[in-house]
Amino acid sequence: MITGATRGIGRIAAARILAESPGAHLVVLTRDGGGAKLARELGRRDRSIFFVDADLLSVGSVRAAADELAGRLDSGDLPPLRAIVGNAGLQYTSNLTRSHDGLEATLAINVLANHVLVRRLQDHLQGPSRVVSTVSDTHFGDLRHNLGMVPGPQ
Repeated sequence: MITGATRGIGRIAAARILAESPGAHLVVLTRDGGGAKLARELGRRDRSIFFVDADLLSVGSVRAAADELAGRLDSGDLPPLRAIVGNAGLQYTSNLTRSHDGLEATLAINVLANHVLVRRLQDHLQGPSRVVSTVSDTHFGDLRHNLGMVPGPQ
């Protein structure tokens, strides 16, 4: 399962996973129908790409997506979960942008969404398994992490 697979590092990671693991079933969490486009672009008859729409700015949406995946894993609609890749991330240059839950948006996407996904799906991971987070550390809001260009969360 991967977030942030429609462009950038996530897009490259998704393509590599499919290229290097021919039997892999890739589950992508995207928003606004991005999963369908990615499946058309990367999918072939011998590859399985499943997508779930999720708005990572909404804890409720992230929970619903994780619950949908858990249900599909439990029912056998999806093969065992072996990895969670939390790649989606944003960087706002102002701490005025808020999530749907009223949280600072950079923190909500880069940290909270991944945390909720891992916690809700951790019991569905089957070994050997991995959890990888590739999101930025811009949410610290200091000179060391982002050259002071992004304010810290409030």
